[in-house]
Amino acid sequence: MNIAIYSRKSKFTEKGESIDNQVQYCKTYGDSHLLHIPDKNYIIYEDEGFSAATSMRPKFQQMLQDINENKIQMLMCYRLDRITRKVSDFSKTLELLEQKKVGFISATENFDTSTPMGKAMIYIASVFAQLERETTAERVRDNMLALSKTGRWLGGLTPMGYTSKEIIYLDSEFREKKLYQLIPVEKDLKTVALLFDKYLELGSLSAVENYCLVHGITTQKGGCFYKSSIANILANPTYCTGDTASYDYFSSLGCCITFSREEFNGRNGILCYNRTSQQNKASRIKRPPNQWVVALGKHKGLISGNTFIRTQKLLKKNSDKASPRKDTSSYALLSGNIRCTNCGSVMRVKNIRKTGDKIFYSYACEQKIFSKKLNCNITNLNGKLFDDYLLDLISTILLGAVNYSKLLRLLQDKRTILKKEDLEYRQRLDSLNNEKRDTEKEIETIITRLATDSSPLLHKYMLPKLEELDLRIREIQVKIDSMAPKYQEENDFPFSKSFPEFLFTIIMTSELSQKKALINTLVKNITWDGHQASITLV
Repeated sequence: MNIAIYSRKSKFTEKGESIDNQVQYCKTYGDSHLLHIPDKNYIIYEDEGFSAATSMRPKFQQMLQDINENKIQMLMCYRLDRITRKVSDFSKTLELLEQKKVGFISATENFDTSTPMGKAMIYIASVFAQLERETTAERVRDNMLALSKTGRWLGGLTPMGYTSKEIIYLDSEFREKKLYQLIPVEKDLKTVALLFDKYLELGSLSAVENYCLVHGITTQKGGCFYKSSIANILANPTYCTGDTASYDYFSSLGCCITFSREEFNGRNGILCYNRTSQQNKASRIKRPPNQWVVALGKHKGLISGNTFIRTQKLLKKNSDKASPRKDTSSYALLSGNIRCTNCGSVMRVKNIRKTGDKIFYSYACEQKIFSKKLNCNITNLNGKLFDDYLLDLISTILLGAVNYSKLLRLLQDKRTILKKEDLEYRQRLDSLNNEKRDTEKEIETIITRLATDSSPLLHKYMLPKLEELDLRIREIQVKIDSMAPKYQEENDFPFSKSFPEFLFTIIMTSELSQKKALINTLVKNITWDGHQASITLV
């Protein structure tokens, strides 16, 4: 009998209910309690780093697919909330299990779906699991509101111009407590003030970036200021003074402000909590302003409210009129794969131009572009000419290859890796698209309900839910957009002893994606010194 063991944990840890501990507990339970099943084949499905708030988890969806295809006869988990904390999601899962006659076991809760009482207990447990999730979220927000009134720094990377310092104090009951407070670093704060002044004077991030490079203005770690880091500083409310202008501004955005307007007296700076969603360390997604918690910090404000507001309006104006970056992946063969020997930076596609049906471009050093030729002034490489030359070189090498077996093994090994990564990529992308589609359906349902029912209570409670779902869709879309396809199914090569001639045909006739896959397999690195390129093969 095939027994699926599903394990899940939101964050990686080896302690407590880790993925391995959950799986081992389920196996032990199965070996000791399922003695009537002689041939037990455990199939493990593990989702690490995924919340129970959504059912769109790669391995969970794969398990449901296997259940639909009758590959699973029993589902086992460590605890019910490993499957889901939402009653609606669990109800759908249980219906599928009943339809496919798949048994369900919660190892630590000892649920048995073969009896009506067991089914009822499972539903009751799922209700409490959802209640726990919602109560926890509410408790976290209440705690955040309480902490915001103290003006303390809650930890994390401090903004440029500040460090954090531990402060010991006595509470109302004379118990010793500690909090963290932002402490100014005057040298860096002068740089931040200069960035605000220059942005309002010059009117663009590119102009400020260029000004910093020309005048040697660097970050606190001595690095160059780029547009993205400048924009992050200019949009950070920590530098804004808590005055009446800033109170009215954040109030108009719908922020939750934990101090009165009278307390915004222009002496303290602002702390903005819950401004970003940090579900993992790799990405931060900005939340909508109506979810921000704005408070007065214990640090002194740097920028007046009116100056900060002018800056935000200019940032939005420039963002709205900015044109999207051109996609260079549809014609450039080696973007990011060539390195400048002068400074070590990668070389990117630049100077794109069209002449009839032909597209011409150059490879330019990234440091040269960013520093406006101050840190590197290496000559650009003719992209179209070099791409054609490299393809001719690879073709000559393949057709004249003597050690066919070595090249064959190399490409076969690469092919295996391509297939594996492509499968994981497709599963992740499908999961995100399914989650986005389900969220859109939920929004449609709420909108339909609001259109047909004018109850004030309904609008009061459903509108925040709509905003939450809208944020979720935007977060999902950001993840989808960031998943640039690495490989395509078409990159699979039919291997045989005559493969050099076949690869030559690919170079001459195939699409760019196949050529890229072949080049990435055969070429180890490429460097450019301004006069000639050096190519190292694998």
